[in-house]
Amino acid sequence: MKQKGFTLLEISIVIATLGSIALAAMPVLLDIHRQAYAAMLQSSHSSLNTALKFFHARVVIDDAENERQIIYIDRNVKLLNGMPEASADSIRALLEIALPVAGGSQIDEPCEGSDFCIIGQQYPNSANFVDIPDYQFSDYSGLDRVVYVWPQGYTLAEEECYFYYVNQSSTESVVKGV
Repeated sequence: MKQKGFTLLEISIVIATLGSIALAAMPVLLDIHRQAYAAMLQSSHSSLNTALKFFHARVVIDDAENERQIIYIDRNVKLLNGMPEASADSIRALLEIALPVAGGSQIDEPCEGSDFCIIGQQYPNSANFVDIPDYQFSDYSGLDRVVYVWPQGYTLAEEECYFYYVNQSSTESVVKGV
């Protein structure tokens, strides 16, 4: 009588093959979390661009280029040379994403309690300033300021996963990027 079934060798080959496939797919699966945060940052950066366009329209309509602050969607936004100040509060007022409710985050510790971390009013030589790749500050006196926004669970000091907004008061322009 002949028994039907798999031999130990056949089972071992199938398990080894599945293990090899799992090892090959592991880096891709582990990187999905980081890719999701990068996509979320891109989306939030796009939201910032849109909010800045609406904000600029509001400033023009209200003829508020020389004002120190305006009301934008029921929130006070401080102005510097007709543009939003590079503070955590101003960017928090422009964006409708989960940000810490007050103050700024620590750049060397992952933040908790919101989707993103934020720190503003930074300039070259300030305590929490982080260099922005491919960007050179034209003013080192502290007039030009930057706000950094990065996903929770990461640190600004060690990761290169953030978007930024720079109020270049020295040239009366803004710079933003991811």
